[in-house]
Amino acid sequence: MKLFRIGLQLLIVAALVSFSIFPSTLASYTSEDSGSDTALIAKWNFSAKGETDTQYYNKGFTFNLFDGKTVAPMDAGEKSFSLKSGRSDVAVAYNIEMNANELIKLTSGNTAVIATHSGKDVYAPFIFKVSAAMNTGATDSPPIVFQTDWFRLQDTSRDGEGYFSIFDLTDGKPTFSPGSTDEVTVTIQWQWNTSFYINDTAVATVTPNPDTNIGSGRYLPYYQAAYDAYYAPGGLQDQSTAAFKAVDTYLNVHGSPLPDGTWPDGDFAEYNSLAAAANAAVEACNTSLLRAYDDYDTFAAHALNAKPLVQVIFRISGEQMQPN
Repeated sequence: MKLFRIGLQLLIVAALVSFSIFPSTLASYTSEDSGSDTALIAKWNFSAKGETDTQYYNKGFTFNLFDGKTVAPMDAGEKSFSLKSGRSDVAVAYNIEMNANELIKLTSGNTAVIATHSGKDVYAPFIFKVSAAMNTGATDSPPIVFQTDWFRLQDTSRDGEGYFSIFDLTDGKPTFSPGSTDEVTVTIQWQWNTSFYINDTAVATVTPNPDTNIGSGRYLPYYQAAYDAYYAPGGLQDQSTAAFKAVDTYLNVHGSPLPDGTWPDGDFAEYNSLAAAANAAVEACNTSLLRAYDDYDTFAAHALNAKPLVQVIFRISGEQMQPN
């Protein structure tokens, strides 16, 4: 018995940025002087750009998190984008929200069979990690991300449209001060990592492992461990082979039962014990962690392939703050 790794071109995922500025026109404020009100126009230059862009944009830009490439199980990558106030005359409160509703639950009308266990829900097995850094010499306070570790989309608190802020907004939105020349660079890391999802199926219990260092193996560490448990010397495959060989050896030595149900040279109890061991070895293969990973990934890949487009959206907003 042999398990095969998925040999499919799995999915093309587009990740786009929706870039919005509030207000979208020039900011204005009122200054009092000698008892008369004078409306002044403040320079507003809040803008952003992708890591490969050579200029900043204040209306929008394309940010492709997955580089428009085919994504397969255990793939990983990262992309960055930057934003700045551009010396705007007013302070700018900014926020970055993420939306990836199509990368959450994949089992809606039907459930999956994972390692022979039916009725299981499957989620797109992506994990993400965000970080934010200011440019060298920045004077404004850096934004605080909502979480510094890897996270799953379904574990976030999303609004009705599916958006959630990548910043910790406990003390309000991060800000650029008036006239700021600072820049914020946000980096989004991602992985297809099923070890963060398999526990939900109750088929297996593992410690999620985001390590991407393959080392001397063939796969990421979380999958390599399952692969070795199955294929390494003395693993599940060898145990299954040995169990069936023991049954064959017994039959070769003692023959088979006669049509009348007797077995002159054999012992039913001993044979049944060997057969039970062989059946248990097959069951161990069919319910192995390797089989669970492969079943989960296969279902996820087909479900994502069935979608016409899968988007990860980042909504960047900047809002003028009333001057003191």
